[in-house]
Amino acid sequence: YWYEGDEAGDLQVDFSIVWDGDFLIDKPAFMKALLYKCEAQRSSCGQCLKAPSVFECGWCIESRKCLLRQHCPSAEQNWMHHGRHNVRCSHPRITKIDPLTGPREGGTRVTIEGENLGLQVKEISHIQVAGVRCNPVPLLYISAERIVCDMAEALLPHSPGGPVELCIGVCSAEYRTLSTQTYSFVSPSFTRIRPLKGPVSGGTRLTVVGRHLDSGSGVSVYIHKEECLFVKLKSLFEGVVLASRQWRWPQV
Repeated sequence: YWYEGDEAGDLQVDFSIVWDGDFLIDKPAFMKALLYKCEAQRSSCGQCLKAPSVFECGWCIESRKCLLRQHCPSAEQNWMHHGRHNVRCSHPRITKIDPLTGPREGGTRVTIEGENLGLQVKEISHIQVAGVRCNPVPLLYISAERIVCDMAEALLPHSPGGPVELCIGVCSAEYRTLSTQTYSFVSPSFTRIRPLKGPVSGGTRLTVVGRHLDSGSGVSVYIHKEECLFVKLKSLFEGVVLASRQWRWPQV
């Protein structure tokens, strides 16, 4: 039994009993056949070991493919699978980090995407973003594919920025990686606000213009300790548009 293409790692199909080529005897609606290919959509070790255990897929180290045991040469030494003790994928790789800028004070939530990023969040032994500790958020972790972490404060007053450094388990060469993208520390600032007046009842839409207003992972704006409702970022490094709540305008 097989299906064409590698667009799906597994596929549910109808089950029917046919006699003499074209005479349909039965086709129970509740009965489905599950077909699967270990290699399809599982090009990395992490994706392979995430496959449902019922498939009995494993990572063939020598072939660098997701295969059934019987298809992996020297499987006793080369085949990694769920039942193997302390199984851990080597050669993690970071493909994307977001955002690429944030304030030195910390608090920015950074999303790291890639492959072989651990099978469990507890395997992540070390994350530094531009030399600053970043603490994983377990609830947002996607096994092998995505790590989300919160930035600590950059202690150096003039932190130069740099790549993300990540270790899975131990920080040896096989389990350590650096991102090609770099993260920079910036100080958001604004140069003007328009309009400068509005009714006490609120609802005025403000435009704040400045530099690095797109940095970090979230935007909060307060005017005289009253929060404004963030609407949208107009353009890179240019400004944010806000709608005010009810508050009394300060004298200008």
